[in-house]
Order: sequence, then structure tokens, then C-alpha cells
Amino acid sequence: MKFRYLFLAFITVIFWGISLPVTTVLLQNGFTPNLITFLRFLIATFLLYLVIRKRKMRSIAKEDRAHFYLLGLAGTTLFFFFENTALKFTTVSNTALITATIPLFTLIVAAIFYQKKILWQNLIGIPLGLAGTVLLFYKDLQASSLHLKGDLLVVGSVTMWILYSFTYRKVEGKYDSLTIIYRTFIYGCLFSLPLLIFEFNRFRSININFSVLISLLFLAVFCTFLGYYFWTLAFKNIGVKVTSNLILLIPVVSIAAGVLFLKEIFTIPMLLASGFIICSVYLTSISHRGGYF
Repeated sequence: MKFRYLFLAFITVIFWGISLPVTTVLLQNGFTPNLITFLRFLIATFLLYLVIRKRKMRSIAKEDRAHFYLLGLAGTTLFFFFENTALKFTTVSNTALITATIPLFTLIVAAIFYQKKILWQNLIGIPLGLAGTVLLFYKDLQASSLHLKGDLLVVGSVTMWILYSFTYRKVEGKYDSLTIIYRTFIYGCLFSLPLLIFEFNRFRSININFSVLISLLFLAVFCTFLGYYFWTLAFKNIGVKVTSNLILLIPVVSIAAGVLFLKEIFTIPMLLASGFIICSVYLTSISHRGGYF
């Protein structure tokens, strides 16, 4: 049975790794960053509703409503707005690698504001991750100001996910995972609606074709609905340590997909940055409990 959940986690990592080049395809066909987010999560919300509609979900307590609003705003609307916008300016590889630093910067925030204990492994991982990130920024600063703009937008998405993560911890013990995900999807869609107004004039340039429809369905069905559902099942059954290790594969999959499908060029500096960041993520994810935080 454990193998089944390990497989679900592994296939989810593949979905999430491929999601960046697939999003790029939609952007190249005229879709706006926020429209991609809205349609992706609208479809996924409907599918998730079909799964949980017969379950008795606990109503959201009044004191937790603001937390759920923030989960939807930071973890869905703004995270993907920054990430999708970044893909217009920088590469899939850079986006994946900077996004992979989330555990690194989560640890730094936890240490500063929540007095999280720092282990010797963390002390090695932090400078490694920072060195890899600086190497990516320096490379793009030398090559293109547009790429640097994209990298900074990814930093925005990283910031939003850290905010999401700390907010999630305030409600995770009170509600089951699917309830939290479902509510987050709903609020994410609602907060995306005002942004669609500002993008409305750009909808006329959207090119609808078979590859676009397949790309959108892939993001909605596989990366969002099945991805979050599979990950929840895997997390419950094989634990945080195994799933955290598998997350290290996401930038590897994204880089490979970017090179294969988008003809991106993978350079020696990027190889070094990748090594620094992936090692850093592993080291900074180790907690005092011998597992992961």
C-alpha cells in the first residue's frame, strides 16, 4: 500500500514539474497570467466539489475566516500571478530553481520571527542556497534586464508561498486537508475576478487551438485537482520526510521539460546554481526532530 502512495507523490511531482512549460505555452497563445490561474482553479474547484460534496465539511469558524481569505489570496491568486507573469520574462529553469528556494527562505523567516532552532545542516544549506540564488540573478543581470525582472517576480511568488505556509499552520489542526484546499481554491478564484477586469482588453488576442485546450486541462485536472488530491493522500500515508525529498525533483523535471519542449539552453552557471539550490533545499528542510518542518 505504501508503494501506491509513493507512486501518487512521484506522479504529482512530474505533473508540477511540467506545469511551468505548459503555462508558458498558454502565455505564448495570448492567455494572461491571471486568466490562466482563474480558469485552472475554477475547473479544479468544480472537480474537487464532485469528490467531496457528500462529505460533511466543518463550517469555517468566524475567527478563521481571515486565515482562509489569506490562504486563497496568497497561495493561489498572488502566487500564480507572480509566477505566471515571471514566465513572460524569464526561463522555466530560472523560475523552477528560484521557486525551489521556498524551504530555504521559510527557514530563515521561521528563525527570525518564530525562534526556530537552526541545526548545523541548516547552517550549511543557507549559504549554499543564497549562493545559488545570487548566481542566477548575476547571470541574468549580465545577460538581460528582462530576465532579471522575471526573476524578481518569482521572488514575489516565493514570498506569497511563505505567507501561505505560515497561515496554513494556523488552521491545519482544526480542519481536514481537503476542506482547506477546497476553500483555498474557492477564495483564490474569487480574488482573481477583480484582476480579470484589468486584463479584459487583452482577451481578444487569445489563440484557441487543440494544444491550448490540452494545456489548460492538464493544468486544471492533473496539476491542480489530481495534484493536490494525490499529494494530500501521499502526505497522510508516507509522511513529510519522503514527500519533502520528492519535492527536490520538481526543478529537475521543470528544467528537463524546458530544455526538451521549449528549447531552453542549460548553461554551466545554471548547473552550478541548480546543484547549490537543490543541496540547500535538502539541508534546510532538516528539522531538530530528525524529519522536516
